[in-house]
Amino acid sequence: MINNDLFMTVVVMFLLSFVAILILLVVLIFVFINSYKQKKLKISPVQIVLTVLSFIILYLGMPFWILSFALQAEKNKAEQLYKSAVLVSIIPSVKTKMLEELGSYYAVYFDGQNAITSFEKALKINDSIVSTVHLCRLYTIKGDYNSAINMCENFGLFQLVAVNYILQNDYKKAYEAISKNFEQDSKSLTCWDYATRAYIYRQNGKKDLFEKDYKKAIELCPENEGLKNLYKNKNYYKDLYSQYKKQYNF
Repeated sequence: MINNDLFMTVVVMFLLSFVAILILLVVLIFVFINSYKQKKLKISPVQIVLTVLSFIILYLGMPFWILSFALQAEKNKAEQLYKSAVLVSIIPSVKTKMLEELGSYYAVYFDGQNAITSFEKALKINDSIVSTVHLCRLYTIKGDYNSAINMCENFGLFQLVAVNYILQNDYKKAYEAISKNFEQDSKSLTCWDYATRAYIYRQNGKKDLFEKDYKKAIELCPENEGLKNLYKNKNYYKDLYSQYKKQYNF
C-alpha cells in the first residue's frame, strides 16, 4: 500500500528521528556531567532548545513509525495502528497520507464504506490524486453514479465515466465519455479503452465496429482474461460490478 514518495518520506523521518534521539542522548550526557561537576542540576538555553526541537521531531515522526508497524501487523491490529497514525498526525499533508493508507487498508480487505469514508476525509484536507482515483472506483462499485461521474470527470478518468453510464444503460453518454480518450494521443490508449468502446458498439447493435475495436484490444493485451470474458458476455460490466458490489459489502 505504500508508494515510492511515501516510502522516501518514511525513510527521511526515520533518519531525522534517529538524529533527534542522538541529540537527546548527547544533551543528557552533557547535563549529567555538568551537574555532577557543579553538584547541582544545570541546563543551558542551548540544551533546552535542542531538547525541545528533538521532541518535536520525534512527535512529527510518530505517524511514520506507527505506519511502519501497521504495515507489518496482522489484520485486526493493523486497523488500530492505522487509526493511531491518523490520530497523532498534526501536519495536514501527513494526515492526508495516513488517511489514504487507512483507506487503502480497508480497500484491500473489501470494507468499501470505511474505505470511502477515509478517502473522503483525506480529500477534505488536501486535493489528492490517490484519494480521487480510489473514490472514483469505489463510488462506481457502490452505485453512487453521480458522485462517481463527477469525481472521475474532474480527474479525466473517462473510461470509468463511460462505465458508470453503461451501468445505467445510457450508451449515448457512455460513448461520448469514452470518445474523449480517443480524442487524445492514440499512444496513450489502453486495451480497455478499446474494449469499453467495443462493448458500447455491441450494445448499440454495431457488430462490425465492435469486432474491430475488440480485435485492437486483444492485440494490446493478448492474454487478458477480462477481455475474453467481455467478448463472451453481453452483460459483462453489469455482472462484474454486481460482483464487486457484493465483494466490497455495499
